[in-house]
Amino acid sequence: MTFYGIFFFYIIFWTAVVSPTPILKRGYKPKTNTIDLTIEKVTLAPDGFTRQLSTVNGQYPGPTIEVNKGDRILMKIRNKLGEPTAIHAHGMLQRGTPWFDGVPWMAQCVIPDDYEFTYNFTVPEEAGTHWYHAHETLQYVDGAFGALIVHDPEDPYKSEYDEEIIVMLNDYHHTNAQTLLKQFLTPESQGVEPVPDNGLINGKNNFDCSKAPSGSKCVDNAGLAKFEFVQNKKYRLRIINTSAFSSFLFSIDKHEMEVIEADGSYTKRNKINRLPINVAQRYSVIVTANQPADNYIMRSEFQKKCMPDAAANLPIIKAIVHYEGAPNDAEPKDNPWSDSLAECVDLDHKTLQPLKEEKIPKATKQFELKIDFHKNNTGVVKAFLNGSSYIPDINFPTLDKIFKGKASYEPSANAYVFEKDGEVVDIHFINNDEGEHPFHIHGYQFWVLGTGDGDKVNEDELNTQNPIKRDTATIPGSG
Repeated sequence: MTFYGIFFFYIIFWTAVVSPTPILKRGYKPKTNTIDLTIEKVTLAPDGFTRQLSTVNGQYPGPTIEVNKGDRILMKIRNKLGEPTAIHAHGMLQRGTPWFDGVPWMAQCVIPDDYEFTYNFTVPEEAGTHWYHAHETLQYVDGAFGALIVHDPEDPYKSEYDEEIIVMLNDYHHTNAQTLLKQFLTPESQGVEPVPDNGLINGKNNFDCSKAPSGSKCVDNAGLAKFEFVQNKKYRLRIINTSAFSSFLFSIDKHEMEVIEADGSYTKRNKINRLPINVAQRYSVIVTANQPADNYIMRSEFQKKCMPDAAANLPIIKAIVHYEGAPNDAEPKDNPWSDSLAECVDLDHKTLQPLKEEKIPKATKQFELKIDFHKNNTGVVKAFLNGSSYIPDINFPTLDKIFKGKASYEPSANAYVFEKDGEVVDIHFINNDEGEHPFHIHGYQFWVLGTGDGDKVNEDELNTQNPIKRDTATIPGSG
């Protein structure tokens, strides 16, 4: 996976203690939600190590946005970062409002420093667990992100859980992300990604300050996130991976989980002990508080097989699940799940099935997209898609070109054009890199028809009967 897990192509159509969230009641009438967000740099110490972060409203992570299916969202952005920015609502389809998708030089020009801009869009189709984040340079890696939850009045699982809890997972660097990127984009890095210093759950974790650089400000035992459970209650955990680079295995000691949602799509119940979750993926799981009243470890484990060798010593990221009636200060026992689970791949899509099966339309077009990472003519390792490394046009955003009738694009735009409505595309990704890559598409969900090793697609093995539909999937290394 490349640092920050991002490579671009686009398809053009011409047309702390965590308080549970109350469950939405049926009969809800859509409304307009106005959210004021100030993007600014603030000095914080989420894991005890003090550094400057890019924050939303001075918080890390940023404030949670909660709306309901059918609502309108007015995100009023006040940019006080000292640099341009843009905000993407990850998982929102932006049907009819693609100019509010928040991708610089594709959907919009950047929001200048000391400037205000309002994103104005509705969520008529979307429901589920999503997030918002800065999409300019690496600002979200430095903290400009938060959860975005779209409640569904007709949630088919509504009666099967008592409360909701948001769980945000991320890798965490003590060095400014721009500094890391400058180092990464040099011949000397050889394309080896920087390894995080730590990982966080809901913006919290401890750090061994003996490993902090001399002269830095660091405090041991900064504190873990704490989740309150009541015996025999059922909880919907909305789990979001907001990392720069890392995929995780998520679990709670002695507690099984049942997956019910992936990236906004309801799934059939799928009982698991540990959940693989890649960058930008989201899952909902139902957890039953069926253990004796005690303290238990929630853990987010780095999938180190997908990381450089220097990641070998990264610790397990932990939080506390505290049962009502258990001692507050009792150290939880270490009881990790012992079952083995493949790393660097998604939860098996043969078992991750949609709640309601859909008829898969016949493809009218097929793309084969080959992913490579190699040195460019300056000796810097870059990502290439069918031999082309994306270069944005910072003077003429893509969407503007479309509305002005531009008929051709530079090869470095990596543009794939449809000239009529209603086309259906099968995309075959051939990953020639040894690293896995999370693939996300804006404006759409896609059916995951199959995944495997090698550089050939066996169409006879594709699942066209009940594939999961989602917006972020893992392309395996050399697969």
